[in-house]
Formats: sequence, structure tokens, C-alpha cells
Amino acid sequence: MGPVTNNPFLVAIINMTVVFGVLIVLGVLMHVIEMVDPTKKKAAPKAAAPVAAAPAAAAVAAPVVEDKSEEIAAVIAAAVAACGGAENVTAVRIAAPAASWAVGARAEAQTVKPFM
Repeated sequence: MGPVTNNPFLVAIINMTVVFGVLIVLGVLMHVIEMVDPTKKKAAPKAAAPVAAAPAAAAVAAPVVEDKSEEIAAVIAAAVAACGGAENVTAVRIAAPAASWAVGARAEAQTVKPFM
């Protein structure tokens, strides 16, 4: 076996060079594959657009948001009853969409045993 270095900085520089070198090569390979991708759909030639558009088509209506909280609560209640855990459920609250870290915190709070 040849000479071995014990210098941690030299080992770190060599490792980082190898890691970033491989990442650069993979990035270039991804761009080459993207350029020669045979499965990519060809862009269809655009047809001539009509000169005068209807004024009613220009106005875009706001999307209608339906309140499905009762349906969701019914589905949750049916799932809990099907699992046989209805006696342990005290309340069902439909939370607003939250950030992923908040969802993770809720999941962790439900799985971690209390410190008592």
C-alpha cells in the first residue's frame, strides 16, 4: 500500500472534489439527454389566431371554491368507525392547508410518547 495521508483537510478537499466532480458530470449528462430525448413531443405549428376575439372570452371568471368540510368529516368518521377506533376519537377538526413543517410537527406529536 502506498503513502497514506493523515491530514484531515487534504482528505476533505479530495472528497469534495470527487463529489462535486461527479455532480457536474451528472448535470452535463442530464442536459445532453434532455437535448436528444426521443420521447419529447414535437411542438405543433401554431395556427393563425383570429384577429378579433370576443370581449366575453377576455373576462375570466373567478374559480368557485366549494365547501366540502361536511363530506370530509363524514369520510373521516366512516374510516374511524371501520377501523374500530371510534371510542378513542374525541373530536375531528379539518385543518386548513399548512406548511410541510407544520404537518410534520403534527405527525411527530401524535407518534411521540408523552414524557410522564
